[in-house]
Amino acid sequence: MAEKRKRVAICYITDENDNILMGMRNDCSLYTTPCGHVENGEDPYEGAARELKEETGLDAIDIKMIGCKIEPKKNIMLYLFKVKIDPSQTIDTTRDPDQECDMWFFMDPNDVKEELHVPVEENIALKYWIEN
Repeated sequence: MAEKRKRVAICYITDENDNILMGMRNDCSLYTTPCGHVENGEDPYEGAARELKEETGLDAIDIKMIGCKIEPKKNIMLYLFKVKIDPSQTIDTTRDPDQECDMWFFMDPNDVKEELHVPVEENIALKYWIEN
């Protein structure tokens, strides 16, 4: 029987200057957007909201799917969500069970394009940012 495809929800959040919310991962010191595996039986939208809350402490106001991509070699389905947040919220990473990133910042990905956890050519969030 074929292995069930893993699903990953990726949160694409920008500020008023079109910078993207990114954090430096503790395990490899490379930059990422809030994202994570969608649990079995979980809707991808719910997974995106849950991962955002776990990793950043932020609540989503609105979530819109803006892309999806199958990575056949890794047997992964990637879901890209444009997420709106209330900018007055405070980032709080203390409840992240994985302690993936200690801090999150809105930043220009061009400043860290050589330090990305997922390289630009494979990164659907940054491809979207570049094209839009």
